[in-house]
Amino acid sequence: MTAIDPRTEFLDRAEGIVGAENVVRPGVPEGYRDPFPLHTGRTPWPGVRPGGVEEVQDLLRLANETGTPLWVFSRGKNLGYGGPEPRDVDQVALDLSRMKKIHEVNAELGYAIVEPGVTFFDLFEYIQERKLPLFTSVPALGWGSVLGNALDRGYGMSPYGDHVQQLCGMEVVLPDGDLLRTGMWAIPDSPLGPVFKGGFGPNVDMLFTQSNLGVVVRGAIWLMPWPEAYAVGEITVENEADLPKLVDRIAELRRREIFQNNCLVGNVVRAGTMQGSRKKWYDGEGSIPEDVIEEMRQKMGIGQWNARFALYGDAAMIRERERIIREAFDLPGFEVKLSLYEGKDGAPVSYDDIEPHNITTMAGMPTLAGLESIKWYAEDGGHIDIAPLLPARGEEVYDFYREAKRLYTEAGFDIYVGYHVYARHLVHVTMIFFENGNEEQLARARELYEQVRREAASRGYSPYRGHVDNMDDIARVFSYNDHAILRFQERLKDELDPAGILAPGKQGVWPERFRDASLGRGSKS
Repeated sequence: MTAIDPRTEFLDRAEGIVGAENVVRPGVPEGYRDPFPLHTGRTPWPGVRPGGVEEVQDLLRLANETGTPLWVFSRGKNLGYGGPEPRDVDQVALDLSRMKKIHEVNAELGYAIVEPGVTFFDLFEYIQERKLPLFTSVPALGWGSVLGNALDRGYGMSPYGDHVQQLCGMEVVLPDGDLLRTGMWAIPDSPLGPVFKGGFGPNVDMLFTQSNLGVVVRGAIWLMPWPEAYAVGEITVENEADLPKLVDRIAELRRREIFQNNCLVGNVVRAGTMQGSRKKWYDGEGSIPEDVIEEMRQKMGIGQWNARFALYGDAAMIRERERIIREAFDLPGFEVKLSLYEGKDGAPVSYDDIEPHNITTMAGMPTLAGLESIKWYAEDGGHIDIAPLLPARGEEVYDFYREAKRLYTEAGFDIYVGYHVYARHLVHVTMIFFENGNEEQLARARELYEQVRREAASRGYSPYRGHVDNMDDIARVFSYNDHAILRFQERLKDELDPAGILAPGKQGVWPERFRDASLGRGSKS
């Protein structure tokens, strides 16, 4: 008698938990896969879509019983990092996108309690429909999960843009199906749950960020009060070599809280990707030549570097911040532009008061406009992100930029830069664009990713999150004391998930039953 495959048994029995319509079988077109795959020929993964907490609990218990590993995501929109695609061949996707309830939005204290399927569009529309005086911090693409973005340490463009820092308590299904509430939420019916981050004893919330120790099914996230006035500004820099001055002054003003959000610094290629195909500018082989880059810059009326920022709050305070910013960037080749928007008749500013071209993510407006950039090389285009963290020191940033640019040029790609400058660190976001299915281009993209990652590692830098294909390699960089941090994470994993069923290999943390003598394995095929 032929033994039934554990994954098949899991999917068959999962129909009794979530319904047949919410079970996706292996290989079907609606299965789970990276929309921008770095390797061709992979078939879509199967998955299950629970609709509530009890169904998540039942599915985890079933996974333990059948030995079926599950790969968990909220919406699967983590583009450039693998999207919804599981790490390994035997995994089943646990898709939380049906869990879309907004449990509460409190305008007085400024928080929302949401499930993982709630998108930035959902939360924004909920607030707008009820005319609540709250501002939503949104990332580049609004279709992702509010909760999932925060748990993966994603970010937005507002003063509350470091989304993981806005989390305040969560409800978590542990790998064995048990239900946990963190922080003050652990007191039944406590009003402190969504307003005070600490509980009593060690705080465990961060154990569930970028983690395979539990499934977060509900969480509170803090929201900014709606500002009295709003300003959007830009600093343009004519000379590429002036990047150090730009970074140093932005970081200093951010530490002094003159800048209120993480300024976004882009190069010419980044601006070009938002205006159509590469062929509009250049149709030759290799990287776009410097003379063409200069021609692009002149036609778009921009700098070699272009820093965008926003200011929020009382109009008089915005004007004083503007004065300090203009003084700081009163330098040859630098120009500061700023548009201030105020409400009418003493009312706070509204979207009706802001010019349409300035209603962007920095104004709290979710959008999908960023998707246009993936068509840079072809209509059916894709990208992979390589985003190491660097100290916010200008010369150090410029030195790494020049090395990354050299590697991009040697590989025949155009270097796209979108730096996010914080008070003490910088996210060195570069994208590698390619045509989906173009094997020659994909091979070069994979090699370039590895070269940039290894160069970053040699300097003590690391991506803040990684593509599913590269998680093991990134984890290996954290090697102090014979990889003590990974060994500790593995001990936690084995204690909380002895059957090894929850997201094996996430962030390079494998349970004992899948662990090699080496650090992780990554046997994706």
